[in-house]
Amino acid sequence: MADLIADYVVAGGGLTGCVVASRLSQDGKDVILLEAGSDATNDPAAQFFLSGSSLQGGELDYAYPSEPVPTTANRVHNLSAGKALGGGTVINFGGWLRGDAADYDEWAEVAGDKRWSYEGLKPWFVKSENFYDTSADPQEHGFDGPVYVTSVSAVEKGQRKYPLRETVKKAWAELGVAHNIDRKNGASVGLNEMHENCTKNGTRQPANVVYPLDHAKVLTNTPVHRIIFDDTKKATGVELVDGRKVAARKQVIVSAGSYQTPKILMLSGVGPSADLAQHGIPLVHESPHVGQNLHDHYAIHLAYRLRDPSLGYAFGSGGFQNPAFLKGLPWDWIANQPLPEEILSKNRHEIKPGWKKRNVYEVLTAYVVPGIPGVPIDGSHISTSTMLLLPTSRGKVTIRSNSPTDLPSVQPSYLSTQLDRDTLAHAVRTTIKALTATESLKPIVEGESPPVKEGLEGLTPLAVDTSDEVILERLQLTGEQHQHSGGTAAMGTVVDGEGKILGVNGLRIVDASIIPVPLGGHPQATLYAMAEQLASMILTES
Repeated sequence: MADLIADYVVAGGGLTGCVVASRLSQDGKDVILLEAGSDATNDPAAQFFLSGSSLQGGELDYAYPSEPVPTTANRVHNLSAGKALGGGTVINFGGWLRGDAADYDEWAEVAGDKRWSYEGLKPWFVKSENFYDTSADPQEHGFDGPVYVTSVSAVEKGQRKYPLRETVKKAWAELGVAHNIDRKNGASVGLNEMHENCTKNGTRQPANVVYPLDHAKVLTNTPVHRIIFDDTKKATGVELVDGRKVAARKQVIVSAGSYQTPKILMLSGVGPSADLAQHGIPLVHESPHVGQNLHDHYAIHLAYRLRDPSLGYAFGSGGFQNPAFLKGLPWDWIANQPLPEEILSKNRHEIKPGWKKRNVYEVLTAYVVPGIPGVPIDGSHISTSTMLLLPTSRGKVTIRSNSPTDLPSVQPSYLSTQLDRDTLAHAVRTTIKALTATESLKPIVEGESPPVKEGLEGLTPLAVDTSDEVILERLQLTGEQHQHSGGTAAMGTVVDGEGKILGVNGLRIVDASIIPVPLGGHPQATLYAMAEQLASMILTES
């Protein structure tokens, strides 16, 4: 007999789990939401994005250790993922950036379902948003949704305009990167202003707060071991790590994220049969692609010495005192760019159709240094993040044993293709050129400051004329994931276009693991829209 029972059991209370549980329960459905982490709603550190940086690697972060990655100097990467009600929305930095329209159209093509194209997702983007600019195109932005979205420069009635805002904009214009003001038809190429999902007071909006859960039964600190199936391969509930059973009259919905979802599936007997047999797990359904296709955004943070720190350009300086500057992370511009012809030609065998116009990398400018070893946070440096948006490298998630308390084994395989290496080397060189060699920023920025710590001895400052080999070495030694993982239970191979797992019944996945291809932007805007659409599908069939 089950210890608990509901019509719908949602395993995982991260962003997508909260959206689905909220929408179903607000519609009168009987829902139990199970979250392995705690409820951090009243944690002061989780209220603001700057203080939230202290949460990385803490008790609200799984901080999964990867397997050593041969293509990044055999380093073990710490893979952040929110371990709390609200998931990543409790520990992220609030960036609200959609991918390019072409990214979603590729998703729809791979999945064989136009509902995941940009046009198909657009109504759900609109539904989730409460966009700050009411003069914006109502076909592109929503004004009644639960998530308040604002631009950096609109915060505090326009007071949050950083001192280098116009200078950085002009530097990118020197390189031919024009300001993309309104992103017509979902096009993100060019210079875009950062948007954030923060309140009008600059505080965080966790998913469990903006999507009310008062009509759902929520159990925190309640990790799930496995899904229970009957003899017809229908999911009938879940077993918790403590041995209790939770029964589902209608459906089990797994929303545990790109690392935990494939682990739960494999512990339940759904996955590659060889992996399950190795750990003595009875096979329920052979699904060879579970845990495969792991993709993520790999990035490098670079710090740049200011010629005159007293001018108050960066966090930590005595002149950086405007209270509005701290209403979120000190950042403003995002440059999205395609690849030049020489990179495309060199890697023609890896290039997909239409990539000449695709945004393949992103450069973000920040007026704070994000924990680069040996670089002080005293107003003497600004920084950039240069991120690969459309990696061709793919990794894998599997299980270490049949124990639910063992962490999943994650091999992210960053930089494992020549195209990825060439793309990021080019992107880093472009970033350095913008920051150190343009007429706009050269009088302000002295040069790049390498990280300093044990194991990184001998690094030299990166410059425009630095060789690709030296840039690649820095990428391998210091690059890191950007907490944007997906693909490990992909649509088209593991689930169908409605998130239902192929080959079994009564089981659905609603999280980033089902996104079959990398997307540009930052994932939470997409995840809210995805969860809204899947919740609507569930309600339609109930």
